[in-house]
Amino acid sequence: MSQLLKAYDAYGDFKSKLFFTIKYNILPSTLDFTTSLVRTPKTVKELTELMDLSETEFQLVLKDWDTKDDRTARIEDDVIHEFVYTGIQNKVIISIYHWSQTLDIEFLYDAADQELENWVLEMNSRIRNKIGLSKTPTFEVLTRGKNGFDIQDVKTESITLDLDQHYNDDFKAIAERIDRSFATKKSGLILLYGKSGTGKTTYIKSLITKYEKSNFIFIQNEFVGSLLDPEFISFLLRKRNAILVIEDAEKVITSRENKSGESVVSTILQLTDGLFSDYLNIKVICTFNTSLSKIDTALLRKGRMIAKYEFDKLSLEKTNRLLAVLHEAESTEELTVANIHNYEEADYAERRPQKIGF
Repeated sequence: MSQLLKAYDAYGDFKSKLFFTIKYNILPSTLDFTTSLVRTPKTVKELTELMDLSETEFQLVLKDWDTKDDRTARIEDDVIHEFVYTGIQNKVIISIYHWSQTLDIEFLYDAADQELENWVLEMNSRIRNKIGLSKTPTFEVLTRGKNGFDIQDVKTESITLDLDQHYNDDFKAIAERIDRSFATKKSGLILLYGKSGTGKTTYIKSLITKYEKSNFIFIQNEFVGSLLDPEFISFLLRKRNAILVIEDAEKVITSRENKSGESVVSTILQLTDGLFSDYLNIKVICTFNTSLSKIDTALLRKGRMIAKYEFDKLSLEKTNRLLAVLHEAESTEELTVANIHNYEEADYAERRPQKIGF
């Protein structure tokens, strides 16, 4: 018993991997399943029925209840939010953590037992097919820890754009050029600039949806300076053919004439048309709101530039066409896509005189 108590940390939290090592005297192999699932007594019951852990093969060794303390609480609303099962014949531990909005299932098992591993994979597949979420587009965010650069997956909404409806006519040719570039393993630079609310970010989301197998890496503003770090190039060696996305890039791609020391522009030049470009095949997408005239001219050289486009308000004809689709009143002025989709809130609709009586 004293050995089992070592499976709890100083805060009284149960540590399943430590428990596995204490119980079986081997290191565990791990498979984790996580999904969003609102916890109710019904979902807990359905989960246990789905997994169908036979009492002849598994022993329930731990339950952690979540109950209410007020006198009006009902016993049928009391729910278990943590289960731990151990194998009777096999070296396996299954920990189920069902928080208010999230379900985590952890399988710990002996990798030397191939039959057991097959069972774990089949059970994970059964759970995934029954309660797993629909696949959504994913991009990666650059992070940095004590071990250097890393990435974190972030899910985003799936967007399929009607380019004709949401962008001016001259953008179609640019979008086709960008599409062709995604079909090739070649480095290059894409500059998307113009007024706020004109659809730059939405277009990038549509690319993430359309090219779901591509590796989009979002560079947050606080990490842009890290592009100068030699470790960043080492990190990119493991991310060949990636698409780097730098939003609000005004501060890093403006002219180097008035800057002292190294510039991020130099790194972008190397990635898109330098020594490493043919090997890394990195594409860089930069968005900004400033004028193209302020951008370092070296970035605009033929050969490294895939495409550049200035986003603007929709033409008056397209503005009113989209307003009609959204069942809004006509406008007398050109509007951005953001203003059109928030037409009433932006108070662009003509104020109608208040009717008196009926």
